[in-house]
Amino acid sequence: MYINWETRSYFDFNSLDPFATHGIPLPTYGNYGGPNYSAGEVGGTITGTSADPPPVDPLDALFYQHDLAYQTSTDPLVRAAADVQLVEAMHALTYTDPGDTNYDPEAGLYEGFATLGTVAGLAAGGVLQHLPLSDQLLIGQATQEAVVNLEAGLAEAPAETKSLHGAFHVFEHQYLDLLL
Repeated sequence: MYINWETRSYFDFNSLDPFATHGIPLPTYGNYGGPNYSAGEVGGTITGTSADPPPVDPLDALFYQHDLAYQTSTDPLVRAAADVQLVEAMHALTYTDPGDTNYDPEAGLYEGFATLGTVAGLAAGGVLQHLPLSDQLLIGQATQEAVVNLEAGLAEAPAETKSLHGAFHVFEHQYLDLLL
């Protein structure tokens, strides 16, 4: 319910640049989800000490925390730690069963894509193999769950998701070997 299908950021699988202006167009999520998307706009920045606009749900709140870390530090170690924290926190979120009236397939779909994209960035940057084993195992579990959430979201979400199905296959072709 909170995917912004018309407000897009971009994923450049050649560079993994979070500020890419070209590549695969991706919808954004809430007010803080998506590469180079913050405070409700592409290229937006967080100002002040509180989220304005506020996150729309718990997933968007995790994106806010990640954006805050990225916008307050250029240190690659701080950013890598923020990426790990985001993946692990998304893994800790629970989505209800599709039969439940509170089930949001879009949240699961976006969480799946966000997890896979973030893990791919960690793998391509050579960060994964330097993490403690406990983090590596948790990220592996999060990656497996992300694929399940992604597939469930693709099956349940509106017709707009069909464009994301192609992006998933590009991701799979480019990065799957890095994650195994």
